[in-house]
Amino acid sequence: MSRAHPPHRQDPPHVEDATIEQLAEVAGHTDDLAVRRQLFGMRELISTIIPLALIAVFARNVDWSEAARTIGRSSPLLVACALVVYYATFPLRAARWARLLREGGADIEWRDLVRILLLGWFVNSLVPAKLGDLYRSYLVKRRFGISLSRTVGVVVAERLLDLIVVFGLLVVGGYVAFGRTVLPDLWIVYVTGAVLGLLIAIGLVAIYALGPKIARFFPSEVRRIGRLFREGVLHSFRALPFAGALTLIIWGAEAMRLMFVLWALGLELPASGIVFVAVATSLLTTVPLTPAGFGFVEIAMVYVLTEGFGLSQSNAVAVAVLDRAVSVFSVIVVGAIVYARSDRSERVGG
Repeated sequence: MSRAHPPHRQDPPHVEDATIEQLAEVAGHTDDLAVRRQLFGMRELISTIIPLALIAVFARNVDWSEAARTIGRSSPLLVACALVVYYATFPLRAARWARLLREGGADIEWRDLVRILLLGWFVNSLVPAKLGDLYRSYLVKRRFGISLSRTVGVVVAERLLDLIVVFGLLVVGGYVAFGRTVLPDLWIVYVTGAVLGLLIAIGLVAIYALGPKIARFFPSEVRRIGRLFREGVLHSFRALPFAGALTLIIWGAEAMRLMFVLWALGLELPASGIVFVAVATSLLTTVPLTPAGFGFVEIAMVYVLTEGFGLSQSNAVAVAVLDRAVSVFSVIVVGAIVYARSDRSERVGG
């Protein structure tokens, strides 16, 4: 009788998959030595050298001095506007995440998640493989007692929603900017978006239809973990009207950030072009080989701006550098401050 499930508990406690727990704890190293290792470890060194080499190869003909002069002439006020718009997306993302978690029965408000979300972005900016998403799921589990499997499922649903909206904006923005003609030099962008869209569809079908059928071949605890993950993904989509609208606002803000960056540099693009560039380059952040898609995103942005919209290489490089300074390097600075001011219990959940 002592082992009977309490009637007021919806789910009995269970042991998480050791692999996912271990990965989450690795992502959440918090002592000073671990932070230095994440910044200067061999894996991080390799993931930084490779994109730097790519940038050096693809931008060897760029007039770097002209790009530097363009950045030097940028408007501090408009750069500040870009930063304000960008950081305004964090409360919006936190509100969306909280709503998705509440669909699974969690009693969490957006204010509880802003700091955790920022710490996750901070880790994503330092290490490859999107460990920041796993880290923030781990922090939510430790702080609020929600199953890590379910929380990771919610984060997956959140990322799927981002990809769906990005793909839609890519098609609409590209159609408005270029009409029915797909520029040969930009076909790879559309192919990437189409492949991701196909993978989303296949993944959702697999989770919904095949997951329960395959689960019966696994031990009960594995089935339980899989069920919680599946519920985290599928239950999240019950909040689609709210979360979908909020996702559109978030990506509108991302495009607005790029608009302010362009204006700060004295450059302009049509609104459809700004949306297209913002979402096209964001697709490359899904590449888990480097932190925050470092190297891939910059090359893609320069490529789209030059081949699609006729900017000079030096101006395109200036846009890429300043935009990434706002969206990635500032997160490293701000995230490091938040990280340093958080006590150990906040960083690892006690």
